[in-house]
Amino acid sequence: MSNQKNLESSYWNPELISHSLVGHFRRKPSGSWAADTAVRGIDYPIRIAADGNEPCQAQMDRFAELIARLPEIIASSNLSDAPTDEWRSKHPDYRLASARISFCRLYEDGRFFLSFDAYPEDDWIPMIDISPDFKVTLADWGV
Repeated sequence: MSNQKNLESSYWNPELISHSLVGHFRRKPSGSWAADTAVRGIDYPIRIAADGNEPCQAQMDRFAELIARLPEIIASSNLSDAPTDEWRSKHPDYRLASARISFCRLYEDGRFFLSFDAYPEDDWIPMIDISPDFKVTLADWGV
C-alpha cells in the first residue's frame, strides 16, 4: 500500500455513509465529516467539510448562503487574478470571479475556509478565510 493510501485510510473513515443532504459523506476521526457534493447555488460538486458527526440542514444552509454571497466576497477580497506576473502571462484568461470552488470548510464557530481551482500544474491556488458574518479576514494565493 502506498504512503498516500496509508495516509488516506488512517485519516478518513473509508466507509462512505449515505445521507439525504449530501448523497454520501465520510467521517474523520477528529469529529468532522466531508463530502463531494453540489451546494445549492452551484451546479458542480465541491468538497465540503464541517464539524459534527454528520451533515445537518443548518450547515447546508450556511454553505448555500456563502455561495449566494460569493460574488461580493470575492470582490471585497481584493485578491488579484494571478499570484505573479509570470503566472498571469501563462494564464491570461483566468478570473477568480469565475473560478470553480474546489474546497469549502465550515468551522464550528461559523468561519469558512475556501479554495478555488486554478492550474494545478503551477502549484498556486487562491484561498480565502471568511468570518461568520461573511467578511473576508484573509485572502491570498498559496502553494
